[in-house]
Amino acid sequence: MKVHGTIPCALSSKYFPIDEYCSVSLTRHPRKLGPRLKIVALIDPAVERATAILQKKRDSLVKSAYQDTRVFKTFDDFVKNMTPKDRPRAIIVGSPPMFRGSTQPGRDIETQILKHFPGVAIFVEKPIATGLESEIEEAFKIARLISNSGTTCSVGYA
Repeated sequence: MKVHGTIPCALSSKYFPIDEYCSVSLTRHPRKLGPRLKIVALIDPAVERATAILQKKRDSLVKSAYQDTRVFKTFDDFVKNMTPKDRPRAIIVGSPPMFRGSTQPGRDIETQILKHFPGVAIFVEKPIATGLESEIEEAFKIARLISNSGTTCSVGYA
């Protein structure tokens, strides 16, 4: 299974580094799925840190999942530079909730995924979104977009 990990996306890594926020999903899935899992990309604006974390993964028991993984600064960079063999079959959204679950630019990773990878399964780490009560409707709007697209989406803790 090829997985594209958005771990984390947008401006989130300034506040929640990959190694602090999402290291569980970066290790648990490869251990469970073994050589069947191939992480094709990590997206993080802090490219140096993401590259260092990637090297640690390549030096660990889960190295087969990360052998060909590339690091991108933005989701758009990945979309523009991916090869046909990089097309993911599933996408893990592991960015902090204040940077997703919305239709607002910079917080709209789910709509970007639906636009560029229609039908590709999405796993979103919980909670889906956070914010003011007035922003909760945005999360429901995203849920409706995903549901109406027919895309398989799961929410949980990786």
